[in-house]
Amino acid sequence: MTTRAIDYVTEDFYESLSFQDGELPDLETVKELFYGNGVLINNSFARPVEFTLETFTQAIESQVAEGNLQQFMQRELFSKTDVFGKVAQRTSVYEYTFADYGTDKLPRGINYIQYIMVDDHWLITSMVWSDENENYQIPEEYLS
Repeated sequence: MTTRAIDYVTEDFYESLSFQDGELPDLETVKELFYGNGVLINNSFARPVEFTLETFTQAIESQVAEGNLQQFMQRELFSKTDVFGKVAQRTSVYEYTFADYGTDKLPRGINYIQYIMVDDHWLITSMVWSDENENYQIPEEYLS
């Protein structure tokens, strides 16, 4: 089975979150990519930070409105997608920045994204991610 449709959903997710100074993220598209309430968990810190789709987009809107988030870019560097029937799991290595896109060494992490097929369309049900740090390095096979 081809995973191209899942590639598109993932690309749309990262692109919709990304925006330049003076622009806004496309949070309506982000919402369209999810099934139901969604579950998003950032496990990069001492304790997991859990969001529903609604609280995730509200947090971004608040950060932008308060001027704490003026630009953001996130893009996928590597992916591996496993599909069984109408469910899928993607390992997505990403890099991101809150500043200049041209920086050489951007922070990276791994996002595990789950999808289900609904009416011949793949939708995201949940994602969990963790940024790379001195204790957790992205495996070399994910960076080649």
